[in-house]
Amino acid sequence: MTIIRDSEIKENLLSYVKPTAHSGLNLPYTELNDRAFEILLYQIFKARIEYKDNSIIGLFDNVSLMQGVGEKGRDCELYLLDKNVGLIQCKQINKNITKVEAIKEITKFSIHAILNKTLIPDLDNYTYFLAVSKGLAGTTIELLNDFNNKIFLEPNLNKYIEDVLNSYTSFKNVTLNQIEDELHNIYKKIKIRYIIPADLTQYLFDYDHLLKNFFRVLTVTDNSLLEYIIKTYLEPTLKKLYSETTREYKDFKFRFKEYLERSLNNYSSSKTLIFGNQQKKLEDFYYPLTLICKKDNISEENKYYNTFKYEENLIPSFKKVLIVDNGGMGKSTIMKWLYLSALKQRKGIPVFIELRKLKNNKTIVDAIINELKPIDENIDVNIINKLIVQGNFIFFFDGYDEISDENRSDVTSDIQSFISKATNNLYIMTSRPETALNAFSDFQEFNIKKLQVDEAFDLIRKIGENREKAIRLITKIKEKQLSNIRDFLQSPLLVSLLYKKFDYRETIPIKLQEFYYEVFEALFQSHDLTKGDSYIRDKKTKLSLSDFFQILRELSFYTLRVDSLEYNYATFSKYLDEISKRLPNIKFKSSDFIDDIVKSVPLFNREGLTYRWAHKSFQEYFAAEFICRDTKDKQVDILQKMSKSNRVEKFRLIFSLCYDIDYKSFRKAIIYPIIKDFVTFYESAYSDFNSNKSIKFLDIRKSLSFNTSFILLINQNNKILKTFNLSDPNIELSGIVGPEIAKLVDPKFKLESMLFAANMILIVVSRVFFIKDLLLTKNSSLIKELDFLKDKEDNEYKWDLKGIYVLNDDKNLILNSNKFFDKTTILIAHHEDNKCWDFECCKKFILDYEEEQITENEEYFFDGL
Repeated sequence: MTIIRDSEIKENLLSYVKPTAHSGLNLPYTELNDRAFEILLYQIFKARIEYKDNSIIGLFDNVSLMQGVGEKGRDCELYLLDKNVGLIQCKQINKNITKVEAIKEITKFSIHAILNKTLIPDLDNYTYFLAVSKGLAGTTIELLNDFNNKIFLEPNLNKYIEDVLNSYTSFKNVTLNQIEDELHNIYKKIKIRYIIPADLTQYLFDYDHLLKNFFRVLTVTDNSLLEYIIKTYLEPTLKKLYSETTREYKDFKFRFKEYLERSLNNYSSSKTLIFGNQQKKLEDFYYPLTLICKKDNISEENKYYNTFKYEENLIPSFKKVLIVDNGGMGKSTIMKWLYLSALKQRKGIPVFIELRKLKNNKTIVDAIINELKPIDENIDVNIINKLIVQGNFIFFFDGYDEISDENRSDVTSDIQSFISKATNNLYIMTSRPETALNAFSDFQEFNIKKLQVDEAFDLIRKIGENREKAIRLITKIKEKQLSNIRDFLQSPLLVSLLYKKFDYRETIPIKLQEFYYEVFEALFQSHDLTKGDSYIRDKKTKLSLSDFFQILRELSFYTLRVDSLEYNYATFSKYLDEISKRLPNIKFKSSDFIDDIVKSVPLFNREGLTYRWAHKSFQEYFAAEFICRDTKDKQVDILQKMSKSNRVEKFRLIFSLCYDIDYKSFRKAIIYPIIKDFVTFYESAYSDFNSNKSIKFLDIRKSLSFNTSFILLINQNNKILKTFNLSDPNIELSGIVGPEIAKLVDPKFKLESMLFAANMILIVVSRVFFIKDLLLTKNSSLIKELDFLKDKEDNEYKWDLKGIYVLNDDKNLILNSNKFFDKTTILIAHHEDNKCWDFECCKKFILDYEEEQITENEEYFFDGL
């Protein structure tokens, strides 16, 4: 092979256009051309050698960029004492390398080495690096981590070898039989390593003088990015309001630029529980999740949108985007990432609003004015309104579910009023599932696609920086029955916390409450990684693990009742003083506990003068533990009151945890009463229909109708859409279907959702309680799948009818006729994802439970004491 001279390398670097990169975002390695990517690897290893990187001392002492073997590419040869001891093969390709592709690359090089013995002078001391610009598939990483053994487990290995032999003219006279023994020997002995973008970024961080050779980096100190945004999107509007020479014109330019610069700094890094509340770059732990567009029409296919960057087919396409999903799915992190991406891609003027901060009559405009930081003078609200109305803004509204109940109505009205007056802008909002989101029916709703197992492993590798600990965790997970821990692997938060917990104790919990407790224990006992592994930060309270745990349980339930996630110091101290009175056996100072909960056991973040739970799910976990451990005979009453509360939707995770922590009490308080009501309803509903209806469809109809009403609007689309999209957060059913139809529905039911199917609209109203969803997640036999309905086509719903109908057990209702009964049942089953209550199992549950109560032996608790 021919060595590429440094003068040629310099010439190559000067002749190509550097891609633009932005601080805080991933470096765009796939935008480098082939030559630049090869030179990047060469210069990184050259720097590692020159700066005496401890990890390669004694392995390599020189590197050369060579013309590649058998193709036009170029590789890096590694030397030790002038002997060739390794090779870096560079693959610049905009996709993850599959396992088969990696096998073929290594095989191709190995065959060249068989034909040219100088390529691998000493097989016992030779390392092959595969460097990629995009990444490796999960199965590829598994193979490369144990290549010398796992390669021989590949059932199609000979086929892959034959494919390589047939693909290159230089191998045209070579057969598998001729090289098989030598090739297998290389497979057994060659050391295989890989280099992925995360490694490249770390090297460029260590040797940052190289960065400018390959990328045009725009940072917050580089005014060109911010100047472009101000000049393109703000100045044209400002010129309509002020002369360019006025103080106001210059002042607004300065304030917006300062806000964007500050936001770029603030959102480019974040304190995270996973890293002990250390400030970490967002790119170090952000994993691009996939959004699923909610289907309005049941015949539509799912549409997926990646969040790797701000794409034109998402927010600009839909104008108003609503991301709805449960806690821990990464909603706020997605928002920060897309905010940064929009800013750095120069897509408009992005404004980030945390909706929980809109309280005490503080409006969105007030929040914007506050962000512009007027210190010595007031900003005219009317001018802000005029600027926003003109357009070019992208508003990121984060955490609708975190608005307190006290402020919910006012804030919702303010959001809707703001949007209605500023229609030339783009909007994206996040929330946990809540019925109140019906007020934003003109937003396109998206859910977050749950992580697949391979994606969970990718995330573990990312936050674990591909270190041995991350690989051991993945191996440990694979040894477990995945069905037992699959829920942990679907949520980005839980995957991250699993890594944090594993860093403390290398076990994998099965139950969710065990998982949260072990994370808490890991945080309590954990070494301070910022000070080195041997340093354990002293706790000011000097409390034991169990006492600290008890205070947290009390604090969580106390703050849950007041519906708050963040507090100033005075309020926080007040809460803790109250808790101290309730726990006379535990002595602590409120100030010490606050210090510990931020620094030593970092379950809280401090943001200025405010203290906030690191994640809402921890408040919910400790509150669930309080309910199940500390309330004794009040536990059942508390759970029942929560199930009937207007805030019941906020208690989803708490109910799920209580189900696991104390199933017996949860069954008594929640499951038994619901199932009892269902069985009673089932046995009385549609009582006159048994003789002339399909038993199968009658069973489904009765099961689905429990605690739910379905209203069908057939050939009424335009009318209903026009009415439903009214910007009224308190919209009533009568405002949609009229008072005559609405009075046929239980007044306690609330609007749940709408579904479009061919020439009809299905409106669903129900008693807002998600016990069926909870039981589904617990794989309860009380819920059954209706598999036979999944393949029904859209033409099932093109009916020759017109009108508005409330589905009930009136025999004279046309939807209950022989012609439409089964079709209607299929429609509502599709809305419920083809799942419903299993009457026979529910009836057996009641019988078993009641028999258990009768036969329970009270003496069991006292005998022998």
